Amino acid sequence: MTIVVVSPHFDDAVLSCWTVIDGSESVEVVTVFTAGPAPGIVTGWDRDTGVDSATRMIQREVENRAALALAGRSATNLGFLETQYGAGGLDGSALADHLRDADVVYAPAGIATRASQVNGEHGVVRDACLSVRPDVVLYADQPYCHYRADTELPAGMSIGLTRKVVVLSAEQRDRKAEAIRCYTGELTKLVNIFGLALTDPDQLQHEIFWTPA
Repeated sequence: MTIVVVSPHFDDAVLSCWTVIDGSESVEVVTVFTAGPAPGIVTGWDRDTGVDSATRMIQREVENRAALALAGRSATNLGFLETQYGAGGLDGSALADHLRDADVVYAPAGIATRASQVNGEHGVVRDACLSVRPDVVLYADQPYCHYRADTELPAGMSIGLTRKVVVLSAEQRDRKAEAIRCYTGELTKLVNIFGLALTDPDQLQHEIFWTPA
């Protein structure tokens, strides 16, 4: 079986789909927003890193490579610019070659526990994936959903989908925490925003998926 996990940004697949990535099947991680802006530009998100945004994106790619390597995986980077760098758009044609022949495709649900924390780029990626593969498995975006076992899709989105809560074993949680530690440049910001100790295995107990019935 060939599985494709579509990750909007460098860390999303590891944060949300570790049990899939670290499983026994053949897995390809396709990361969408992986390009940096022109040298010298520094956005608000990158300002605390001590480097410009172009350099920071290179660092983020290195961090992601190290995290995925713990599961024996690598990423295909599509090279799109995020909204903060002046873009943020995507259409299904950019994903088609990667998704069409996969047995299973995982894509972000584009949801959050708090409406104010929904990442619009996750929704853009979700819709682009669905335009190519209406049978995608949606995953709960983490840490946006705070790893809560009671996470549900908004009304209307869950029609025809079966919800599955995966409870990670102690070993899986330990390995996931180790992978998350690779994202050194993002961790402090994510912890401050979401209030979660993301490298504490006890915080990483659940991953949630919605599969076409």
